[in-house]
Amino acid sequence: MLKASVVVLEHPSITQPPSSYVSPQSRFRSLLSRHSSTRDYEMPSSLDLTPDHNKSYLTNPWHSDQNHLAPDDKTIRKVASAPNTKKLFDKAMTKPAPTTPTLQKLKSLRRTYSSNSVKIKCIEVGPSSFAKCKLLGRGDVGKVFLVRQKATDKLFAMKVLSKKEMIKRNKIKRVLAEQEILATSNHPFIVTLYHSFQSQDYLYFVMEYCSGGEFFRALQSRPGKCLDEDAGRFYAAEVVAALEYLHLMGFIYRDLKPENILLHETGHIMLTDFDLSKEAIPRNDPSIVKSSSPNTPPAIDTKTCIAHLRTNSFVGTEEYISPEIIKGCGHSCAVDWWTLGILLFEMLYGTTPFKGSNRNETFSRILRLDVAFPDPAKLPSAKAPSANCKVIIRKLLHKDEHKRLGSRAGAADVKAHPFFNTINWALLRHQDPPIIPTPSSDADAVNFRRMRESSSFDLQKDSKKKFYIEGEDNPFTQFSSVTLHHDGDSDTDVEE
Repeated sequence: MLKASVVVLEHPSITQPPSSYVSPQSRFRSLLSRHSSTRDYEMPSSLDLTPDHNKSYLTNPWHSDQNHLAPDDKTIRKVASAPNTKKLFDKAMTKPAPTTPTLQKLKSLRRTYSSNSVKIKCIEVGPSSFAKCKLLGRGDVGKVFLVRQKATDKLFAMKVLSKKEMIKRNKIKRVLAEQEILATSNHPFIVTLYHSFQSQDYLYFVMEYCSGGEFFRALQSRPGKCLDEDAGRFYAAEVVAALEYLHLMGFIYRDLKPENILLHETGHIMLTDFDLSKEAIPRNDPSIVKSSSPNTPPAIDTKTCIAHLRTNSFVGTEEYISPEIIKGCGHSCAVDWWTLGILLFEMLYGTTPFKGSNRNETFSRILRLDVAFPDPAKLPSAKAPSANCKVIIRKLLHKDEHKRLGSRAGAADVKAHPFFNTINWALLRHQDPPIIPTPSSDADAVNFRRMRESSSFDLQKDSKKKFYIEGEDNPFTQFSSVTLHHDGDSDTDVEE
């Protein structure tokens, strides 16, 4: 049985903000004062919506094969990647418990206000704390299971990673990067981590179970494998909000695709799989983008947080990979806005814009061809995508990363485009999603692909064999065993 530290935000009966709370207005004024030399961006009040008819857009065949889906266990698109680098996981989560009074049992929200008060408790958690229900997915170094916590009867998604395969494939630093993002994130559109721990053979992530399944599977089940423009705009907006948060945190995502988007039971999206993400060290403070309209408040320039980060790693999924990655000239956070353009195109047209018959042809199309839109008559939706929609896709898929939408002020540029004029960003998480997942009873997992699993796999079984050379440092010592206590968790889950 392994011991883990549980981190709890401590707030006694919340009737007013604690002394550490800073109002948004004060925080905003403080940010302005720290950035007196901020570049004076002028947020455009309108963008050019007229397509350039003088430019010859090369024809790109539209792949509309209704038999696109291969057997269930073969529908994952190929990933083209090479090892990247990542700093070792920060040991801050393992600091000694503070000598504060015992946390009273609260059932109110624990993250209402910003606070430096943290509660760390010692609880016993490990593989034996969970019962395996069903295999949800598999990758090159591990599997994801639907599990039930024995003590609480709650369902979770458990990601089990093989130490042997991670060493073999040189992916240790990637899993440390993923743990850092999951352990420090608190966003409605990013999957929640509850526990992380390790055994002799495996590393474990216990995360929120998103019963809606993969967004990719939801798209494939729609007529024409696509959405109408309003639905596509809604999900694109939620992705923009998640990317904005990651960039503010100092991370480039680098692997946006429908397979890495999960649907919460409410229908909202949850980004997952952060092993290809890259962190900017150090992370800069964001600057302010001034609006040219007196009625529009200033926005946050997320690009400045990671403006200095440029990496040469060859990572991504073939059909989503950006031109600068293929050229090997290094890439920045602009790759995330390229992948957003590909995702939006696929949501609306049922295919990616540069898909070829093989990897080389796909890369050649990405480098040579301009995006071409299919005949609207072939779409299942009665209404063809608007001019605004086509313009934002072209701007997101600009071959020159320095001219790409989002390259100047990050998410602020993208959110200001007229395509998103109808989006209420502040209330996005409270709006009704276009797709409500099929309700499932407990552990049925009907919204996930059916996968064959080996009944011999035991969550608790270890070989007791070391996968590193004796005398060398254990490469997994930086993987922290941590339990996080989140909003709405039952206090009975935490032992006194």
